[in-house]
Amino acid sequence: MSKLNFVKINFVDKGTFYLKFFIFIFLTIFLIFLITFLQFVSKRASQKIVQIFHKLLLWLININVEVVGKSNLNNVPKLYVSNHLSYLDIPVLGSILNGRFIAKNEISNWPIFGYLSKVGNTIFINRNLRFLKRNKSIIYDFISKGDSIILFPEGTTSDGIRVLKFKSSLLTSLEQKNILIQPIVINYTSINGMPLNRWLKPIIAWYGDMDLKPHLINVLKLFSIKAKITFLPPLNGKDFTNRKDMTYTLHHAIDNFY
Repeated sequence: MSKLNFVKINFVDKGTFYLKFFIFIFLTIFLIFLITFLQFVSKRASQKIVQIFHKLLLWLININVEVVGKSNLNNVPKLYVSNHLSYLDIPVLGSILNGRFIAKNEISNWPIFGYLSKVGNTIFINRNLRFLKRNKSIIYDFISKGDSIILFPEGTTSDGIRVLKFKSSLLTSLEQKNILIQPIVINYTSINGMPLNRWLKPIIAWYGDMDLKPHLINVLKLFSIKAKITFLPPLNGKDFTNRKDMTYTLHHAIDNFY
């Protein structure tokens, strides 16, 4: 029996799974209505509810998050840059950071997750060439208005074994600007109390042509997940003359630590 199969038989019983599933559905529906209402009343309150929702998801799935490098954080609006290996990265980071995620426009049409992204103040990027000029300055524009931005520059999820090459296009407007850029490393270290080695990474990592539904169901069946978030020393856009150097430095820092 493979290690992967061994872990798969250590799922919670059906009763516990269905309880977690129905709580997830209830929380999702309730908070969608609440967040939608609060968007018309108070943007700050709406963002706080989104953060609470992410924390509730971590509690429901039983994800314990270890945070390292808190001394590198401050309240200044900035760009957070992180590696990306699973949809779980969203609630893990969203439970800690007060910021707006950037996502490709296609995600806005996903069932449930698309609407959650919309009410969660996600900034959607249309990759059509017509929007290229707008996309180049979008991060700088939002940070200038006081929003922190959370970006996954790989542009997709990885297999969790390596950090993919970063795309530099969205960093265009940040070179030679006094904008803080905070590199983040996400790593999932164990499931069900077992170290998460490379053979077990696909249980958490969602990538390639994996179907979302069965992957999510298996995640909900797990007893526990441990995640580790590391905040590396921040960079400043003013120290870079072009986006290529900035992108290389960010990738090098995250990849080396990962």
